[in-house]
Amino acid sequence: MQKDKYALLDTDFISKMHIIQKDDENHLIDRIMELPRYQFCCHSQIRTELSRHNVSGSMEWLEEKISKGQIKCYSDEDIVDELKLIYGTPASLLLYANLLQKACQAYRAGYFEDNFKELQKIDYRNITKNEFFEALKVDCGNIGVSQNLGEIKTYVLLQMLSVMMGEQIYVFCSDDQNARSGIVSIGGVRCISVLSSFVRLKKECNFEWEVARDYIQSWLDFCIEHKQTTFKVQESAKTMRMCKVPCAQVMREIYEDKLEETITGYLRYK
Repeated sequence: MQKDKYALLDTDFISKMHIIQKDDENHLIDRIMELPRYQFCCHSQIRTELSRHNVSGSMEWLEEKISKGQIKCYSDEDIVDELKLIYGTPASLLLYANLLQKACQAYRAGYFEDNFKELQKIDYRNITKNEFFEALKVDCGNIGVSQNLGEIKTYVLLQMLSVMMGEQIYVFCSDDQNARSGIVSIGGVRCISVLSSFVRLKKECNFEWEVARDYIQSWLDFCIEHKQTTFKVQESAKTMRMCKVPCAQVMREIYEDKLEETITGYLRYK
């Protein structure tokens, strides 16, 4: 079957969706992998970040999917090599830097200028591939952990896929509002959150109540454990105003067809 949708998985999404489970053998992230006609991808930075935390075996899950070819993992060098097929080596290095700068701007103004100082010193008219990646390695090493580097590298990957493939890109991503807004600001991208993934599965995988209810209960239990009692839902298509709705009510209303996805991965009342 042709894969005509590109879906990027981020660290937070994989971790949470692996925690949500029917039993030890059936995690909600496995149901996501059953969505038809999606080519699943991630950046190698996601592997690095999952390896640091590895909540409930999510790292082993990702490694297995990559080894089986079910998820394609791109490194920075892979991204440059894809760009080089069209633009050549010097231009592909400059284009990667431009994509990285745009990704940083989508995350936070000034992030690129503050953190990628070695890349800013480069004369792209006279640079080798090895020199470029050495500079990138130094900058990334100086950024350190817990600085959203996985999200930024995912932004770079989605731009490359958009440039090279010209297909609809989906990002299965964090529940963080700023992260989702940053992704959408890049253009041509739809976000799918943990919550909106239930709508997507219901729509595309016949994930009806009888099949979904054990996963839903697992998700609600997770929310209770983390002191979350409501989800933010958009009131209607006519207003951007958000309201807080009890978690269990939202899950029930998904299956009563009262809610639909937005481009940022929120739900809204029809």
